[in-house]
Amino acid sequence: MKEMEYSQKEKREVLATGDCFGIKYYILNLGTHPTAYIKIPDNLNIDEDKLEVHGGITYSDNHLWISEKQKIEGKFIGWDYAHYGDYYENEGMFLKKLMKYEKKWTTEEIYTEVENVCRQISNSCKTV
Repeated sequence: MKEMEYSQKEKREVLATGDCFGIKYYILNLGTHPTAYIKIPDNLNIDEDKLEVHGGITYSDNHLWISEKQKIEGKFIGWDYAHYGDYYENEGMFLKKLMKYEKKWTTEEIYTEVENVCRQISNSCKTV
């Protein structure tokens, strides 16, 4: 597990990946902020609006770019850590002052949230 390092430079770096409750996940560093993604297992329908996740689901697509050159196929959902209250690396002095006390998320904290969402998905499978 790599630690999140904020930067003004855009990038796409995998900080952590693995399986949680049998569900594949990815935690990425986009430079200015981190993001988290979950690959929804085939033949599983999830009501994304019912998942309790930081800032809500902000990504839903049939693929995920984990680097500039590597794209993974499959149904993915994801969320980001660039909302009000989250730290966002920027170069504007006004914004730096404005966001001075915002939360910088660690990879471990993001993994705890990933684990929570995977648990919610796993539990919804058992009740269907």
